Amino acid sequence: MPLPTLPPLVESLRLHQWAKNLLLLVPAATAQVAGEPQVYLALLVAFLAFSLTASGNYLLNDLIDLEADRRHPAKQGRALASGRLSPVTASVVAAALLAIGLWIAFAVINRPFGLMLLAYLILALAYSKFFRRLLVVDVMVLAALYGMRLLAGGAAVDIAVSSWLMIFAMFFFVSMAFAKRIAELDALHAGQAERDGNRAYRRSDRAAFGAIGPASGGLAVLVLALYVGSEPIRAHYVSPEFLWLLCPLLFYWVMRVWIFALRSELHHDPVVFALRDRVSYAVIAAMAGLFAAAEGMLR
Repeated sequence: MPLPTLPPLVESLRLHQWAKNLLLLVPAATAQVAGEPQVYLALLVAFLAFSLTASGNYLLNDLIDLEADRRHPAKQGRALASGRLSPVTASVVAAALLAIGLWIAFAVINRPFGLMLLAYLILALAYSKFFRRLLVVDVMVLAALYGMRLLAGGAAVDIAVSSWLMIFAMFFFVSMAFAKRIAELDALHAGQAERDGNRAYRRSDRAAFGAIGPASGGLAVLVLALYVGSEPIRAHYVSPEFLWLLCPLLFYWVMRVWIFALRSELHHDPVVFALRDRVSYAVIAAMAGLFAAAEGMLR
């Protein structure tokens, strides 16, 4: 591969998006088995398989969107759309990443994880080709793709994913998906476009997003509060009362994202925002400290 091709290829792999795949660890963490050596190793390999497959899908998505991205005010600078990366190179690398990721999933992890990863890939491709053009359905499918990461993480280490966790994830990721849509609409406004040809939304839908998104985030906090007060929590933690503080922390973070979004200051999707935001790191650290206190590790 020619050296000048490498930087645009790495850019197209969206390595920063691998942070989303840390969701694979959540089922084991909530079941308090994430620190066990065999579980840790399995999750590390599962993270690699999922991330390689996701990067292959991002390349395929850029190939599918090539013409639309060339006309988009914000996406025309992408490596493929700008011509810095050739479609042939992108196709070959995408096929290789998908093959390696799925092989690791089936051959190294286990069949349930492999099937979950394959289902994720199929739904992600269906989203790129079809679902993202459907009003509201696109947001629901996007949230489902996040939820499938949780299910895949459970499958990788043979842990049943709690219904509490899946309900929380549904509301939380719907909220974040709508925040991402607002950022996209703001990018269109900056380019003087009324709508993105790949989406069903117009700039006039911004007010609806601003109502539905924060409400979904609030429901996620409510589900978390109900879970903290449930019997499983009292049975699993030495000092479960510390976990009540998770609720105001999550509410603060979600509403902070939404205030930035409604101010048109959320210039990226919420994942990229969190990776670049020091306050987000502080909130995550505080939440980790609360879990440690609840488990009696800080005594």
